[in-house]
Amino acid sequence: MKISRECIHCLARQAVEIAEEATSDVTMQEEIIKRSLKELGEMDFNETAPEIAFRMHQHAKKITGNNDPYKRLKEQYNEIAKEIYERITEEKWLDKAEDRFDMACRLAIAGNIIDFSVGLKLEHSDIVKSVEDSIKHDIFGTGTTALREAVGQSKNIMYIADNSGEIIFDKFLLENLPLDKVTYVVKGGPIVNDATMHDAISTGVVNLVKVIDNGHSAQGTILKDCSSTFRHEFDKADLIISKGQANFETLSDIKDKTIFYLLRAKCSSVAAAIGCNRMDYVLTSY
Repeated sequence: MKISRECIHCLARQAVEIAEEATSDVTMQEEIIKRSLKELGEMDFNETAPEIAFRMHQHAKKITGNNDPYKRLKEQYNEIAKEIYERITEEKWLDKAEDRFDMACRLAIAGNIIDFSVGLKLEHSDIVKSVEDSIKHDIFGTGTTALREAVGQSKNIMYIADNSGEIIFDKFLLENLPLDKVTYVVKGGPIVNDATMHDAISTGVVNLVKVIDNGHSAQGTILKDCSSTFRHEFDKADLIISKGQANFETLSDIKDKTIFYLLRAKCSSVAAAIGCNRMDYVLTSY
């Protein structure tokens, strides 16, 4: 999905937020914003938004020396997600569900609300509401039955993670997949609140399933910049489960793989590309 004009004001907003999160030094903040806006002024409309955002984040890291500006927030939202995960487990939501797999998919999608790059100022109650709404909300797209069938027919499944916090909700779906066939993918380094190997370890995902990183630290999955190890696993997979908007933005032009996208459509550009409404719960092969 190439960048649209609607993406530009969002990226400009992110330039300010990146600067403010990376440092409290006003001079540094101004330099980060200037360099980020220069990237916007020189962008190629054939690129994806995550490619441009990556360069903006690199400026912030270089100027401040802070390689993980969102570390504190990531840890905070991992803790919030753990609390909600424990509540769902204690109340046996999946055991009581009419369709266990459908419920697991809904909870995985609900977790995608934890996304700092779209400027959402989340409270604990926002995440709880997303989870509770997921039970009764219509899911846009091909739906959970199509994914279940694809899982049953697959020999090698790649599950591409999105955000920290959110990966705790991924555990509900992972536990309902054939784990011996699954490779779970996190980022090769920190970017906004995207999940890294540290998050996979701290949340126990590594105890469930094989986990690798993609060798790159941009939002989404920019295949040309990912490691050869990741690309080998990607090529081998006959089913890709892709979480979140940035993975949709960077993978949706690939037509020779079976890819299912699970996300909340939090921005108008992504919603328009999918054909759904903003904030819809989406599970679709595109």
